[in-house]
Amino acid sequence: MKKRFLIFFILIIFVLTSCTNAYPNETNVVENNNGLSNDLIYFIMTDRFYDADQSNNYDVDKSDLKKRHGGDLKGVIEKLDYIQSLGTTAIWLTPVMENGKDGYHGYWINDFYEVDPHLGTIDDLKLLVDEAHKRNMKVILDYVVNHVGYDSPWLNDENYKDWFNENQEIFNWNDQTQVEKGWLMGLPDLNFDNPEVVDFFLENSLWWIKETGIDGYRLDTVKHVPKEFWSKFTSNILKNYPDFYFLGEVWSENTHYIKQYEDTGITGFTNYPLYKAITTTFNEYGKSSKLKNAIIADLDSLNNSKNAIFIDNHDNPRFISKHRHFADEYYKEALTFIMTYPQIPVIYYGTEIGMEGKEDPLNRSDMEWEKTENSSKLEYFKFLSELRKSTVIANGEFLLLETDDDCIAYQYMEGEESVIIVMNLKNIEKNIELKVNGNLKKLYPYGDNDKVKISNGIVNIKPLPLETKILSTSEY
Repeated sequence: MKKRFLIFFILIIFVLTSCTNAYPNETNVVENNNGLSNDLIYFIMTDRFYDADQSNNYDVDKSDLKKRHGGDLKGVIEKLDYIQSLGTTAIWLTPVMENGKDGYHGYWINDFYEVDPHLGTIDDLKLLVDEAHKRNMKVILDYVVNHVGYDSPWLNDENYKDWFNENQEIFNWNDQTQVEKGWLMGLPDLNFDNPEVVDFFLENSLWWIKETGIDGYRLDTVKHVPKEFWSKFTSNILKNYPDFYFLGEVWSENTHYIKQYEDTGITGFTNYPLYKAITTTFNEYGKSSKLKNAIIADLDSLNNSKNAIFIDNHDNPRFISKHRHFADEYYKEALTFIMTYPQIPVIYYGTEIGMEGKEDPLNRSDMEWEKTENSSKLEYFKFLSELRKSTVIANGEFLLLETDDDCIAYQYMEGEESVIIVMNLKNIEKNIELKVNGNLKKLYPYGDNDKVKISNGIVNIKPLPLETKILSTSEY
C-alpha cells in the first residue's frame, strides 16, 4: 500500500506557493468517529451515467442536454466495479421514480410508487442494491416531497385538489412562509398542512425501503418543507431502521440557518457554506482567510462529521469550468481539501476525471468514460481515496493551522502520528515557516525522498508555485 501511495503521488505533483509565520489555532479541533463520517459518496445522475439497456431508449435524444440520454439502472450495475475502485462506500442516485416529459433528472415526479421505465424496473433497482451491498457499498436514493412534476396527474384529479398550496412565486427568500409554500421553479408545491399529504409520504418512504433495501435518502429541497414534517418523516423511518442515513439539502450559505434543521432528525446536510468558501478560495484571486473563516464557523456552529462536502454537483457549474487560469491546479487543491476534511466527500460523477461543464444543463453531460483510461486525475483521486482511509485521517483530530492569505494548512493527529497538508494558492514560490502540534521530530513528504526537519515545533518548507504538500510522520 505504501508503494501505491508513492506511485500515485509521483504521477501528480501539485504546484503551490508558500506562507509565512503560520501557527496552530488549537481551538479549531474536531475528532472523527468511525462510521458514515469516513464514508465516500459517489453521486450519479442515472440518465447521464451509462446506457446498458437500449430497450428503454424511447424519447432519447443525446444531441439535446435537456432530453433523456438513455442511462439506466442496469448501466449503474454494470459499472459497480469501477465505482468501487474509487474507494466509494455509498452511491447516491438521482430520483428513480416515474417522471413526466423530459424529466431525465428525476425531480419532476408523476408516480411516487413506480420506477421510471426509462431507467428500468423495480427489479433492476433491487438488483443494484443487492450488488452494491455485496461490494460493501450503501445505496442512497434521492427523495422529493416538496413538489410534483409539471404534468402530474394529481393536478387534474378532484381527489387531490387540497394537496397543493396556492400557485405563487417566491419573491422574498427571507420569508420562511413563502419559501415553504411558494412554487419553486413553477413546480406544483404540496401542502403539508394537509394530513393526507403527510401520511402519503410517511407511507411511501417506508415502502421504498422495504421493497429495495436501500440505506439512506438524500432529501431534496429541505428548506421548502416545514420542519415539523421532517421530524415526523425521520422518526417514522428510524423506528424500524435505526441506522438509516438522511442527507438533507438545505441550500444556504448560512451555518446558523442550516443548524435550525438539526433537531429534525436529519443525519447530515450538504455543506453549502464550505462549498462557497472552497470556490472562493481555490481560484486565481482567492485568499485562504475565506476558507479558514468558513472552517472555524463550521466547526463552531455545525461540527457535524456526517455533513457532506463537495466541489461539484448537478445544480452548480463544475469546479474546473469556473476557472480561466490554473483550472487543473485549483481543481486538485479543492479535491485534496474535500477528501481530507473531516466530513463526507460527495463526488459527482466525472469529478474524479475532472469533467467540465458550466451552468445547467452543461454540468449534466454524459459521463466521459474514455477519460477514465490512463487518467492522471483519476490516479490522483485514487491516491486521495487511499490517503483518506489512513488511520491518522480516518480517526485523528483535525487542527486548522494559522497561515497568511497565500496558503491553507491543517494537521491530523492520532497518538504520535500526524499528517500535515499545506496548499499554496498563488503562482509563486515562497518559503513557509509552519508551527505544528505535537512532539514531532521529522516529516516525510509524499512523492519526495527528502525528509523535512522540525526544530522547536517549526517546519520550514519551500513548495513550488501552486503545489500541495502532504507530509506524514510515517515513511512511505
